[in-house]
Amino acid sequence: MVHLLLFGILLGMGAAIPIGPINLEMIRRNLRFGTPYGIMTGLGACAADLTYLILLGVGALALLQYPEVLRLIGLVGSCILAWFGMNAFRSQPAELPEQDVMPSLYRYGFEGYAITLINPFTILFWASVSSQISLAAISDEHAILYAGIGVIVGTVSWVLSLNTILHLTRHHLNKTVMQWLNYSGGVIILGFACLGLYRAIFF
Repeated sequence: MVHLLLFGILLGMGAAIPIGPINLEMIRRNLRFGTPYGIMTGLGACAADLTYLILLGVGALALLQYPEVLRLIGLVGSCILAWFGMNAFRSQPAELPEQDVMPSLYRYGFEGYAITLINPFTILFWASVSSQISLAAISDEHAILYAGIGVIVGTVSWVLSLNTILHLTRHHLNKTVMQWLNYSGGVIILGFACLGLYRAIFF
């Protein structure tokens, strides 16, 4: 049980920590609207990772063995990532909006879920560890449950840690720095979109 929990924590951190679209969106939204929005975006991503673990557990991701499915997912996911990247360029740093015009936290949670769920590189990550998860499921009928708890612990820990750091440092960032963070995030997200599109077309 303990080794499965540790395995899940490592999986969760492996999926959450690398700099990618969701971490960039978490940073941008935290600095733009406040810490709760960064956390909610991150929790949406955590839910997406847990979704993939469950899908692996029931064998649904066996579809990823077919190149045509991977290509379709890559094309759709890359287009959606490109849309989020363009939004980063259009977003203007500003003071925290008035309370009556604050966007919905649930919307940001859903967007965090969607960004992670359709990210081709997230899909490839979970597909790459599918064999280890399958072996664990064979050795222990509760493996997916224990690994799922570990994934939640690993991903949520990262989300809370990153947003805490941002909460403590956000007041030291001026609008110029925040604008450059928007631009940098947009470039990187568009880069992920282009790379995903290239892989979908040529591989």
